[in-house]
Amino acid sequence: MVRVNLLPIRELLRKRELKQFLLLTAVIVASTFGLMVCTAVFFSWKISTLENDKKVHETKLNQLKEKNKEIEELKNRIARLQRQVDTIQRLTKIRDTPAPFMAALALAIPDEVWLNSITKTGRSFALEGVGVDNTVVVNFVQRLQSIKQGFTLKQPWANPAVPTDHTFFTDVKLLQIVATSGASGLGTMSFKIIGNLR
Repeated sequence: MVRVNLLPIRELLRKRELKQFLLLTAVIVASTFGLMVCTAVFFSWKISTLENDKKVHETKLNQLKEKNKEIEELKNRIARLQRQVDTIQRLTKIRDTPAPFMAALALAIPDEVWLNSITKTGRSFALEGVGVDNTVVVNFVQRLQSIKQGFTLKQPWANPAVPTDHTFFTDVKLLQIVATSGASGLGTMSFKIIGNLR
């Protein structure tokens, strides 16, 4: 009977299986390492992309904040201008009332002038009265022409050298002046003055 020694074949098979196992393990480890490297590269790229997006969004946010500041400034300016418009409208309404008109007349009228009638229609007015002489009447006209808009007792007259000073009345004209004699025989000057409120 022939005897075959199988021990070396078993050893060879075992070595081959060990080589295959080591090769398979190396391939799995290399694949795992490659997958890890690819994942790390992908996430690094993703983080870089997100950081760039963050910078872009921060820049846009800063621009929007600047625009928001400009909008707030414009809102404040509009509110301030609206208050000024409201004040101007209120002052215009007050100016159209008889009180400032009468105050301006009282300030301008000399002691030697007496008014017989005052007619006011809208922004226009007409004054009729008498004065001691023509100099007093002319002085009255000049005083009407010089009353300052927004006058006060301390500062009633407009200064021609100041560009912001405007007169309360415009187009004030002495339309008529006639010499008359009173009951006492003393002569007076009858006049008619017309003009407009600014």
